Amino acid sequence: MAAITRYVFDSSALLRWFDEGPGAARVEEIIFQAGAGYTRIAVSAVNWGEVYYVIARKKNEAQADSFSEEFRNLPIEITTADYSRAERAGTFRNKHSLPYADAFAASLAASERATLITSDYDFKSVADAISIEFLPRAQSSAR
Repeated sequence: MAAITRYVFDSSALLRWFDEGPGAARVEEIIFQAGAGYTRIAVSAVNWGEVYYVIARKKNEAQADSFSEEFRNLPIEITTADYSRAERAGTFRNKHSLPYADAFAASLAASERATLITSDYDFKSVADAISIEFLPRAQSSAR
């Protein structure tokens, strides 16, 4: 029996999926695979909080609540930000100069031996420490 592939989504991956931006189909594919039992997906509670906040700020709290309800039915595990996870995130932040929420995603990917799915190219600083799959860059609307 083949080993189950593990993924961690950071907030940017989930926001791409929510906004149907570049890479949304890849996120959808991984979620479908998890539903079929081929993959396992985790998201840090810290990163989930960031997703909720961004949707509430850019849209409104009703849409954030609606997405949260939909999200709860997906085959995605929300990991708590307990004492040891917070320390591991602090270590990642210190070693790799990542923003704090990003450090939770990176340290979760490391502890789960998972591939981090992200559209945030700031994670290049940890490419030697964890497996990363970058979603396509968004097209710039500025000309």
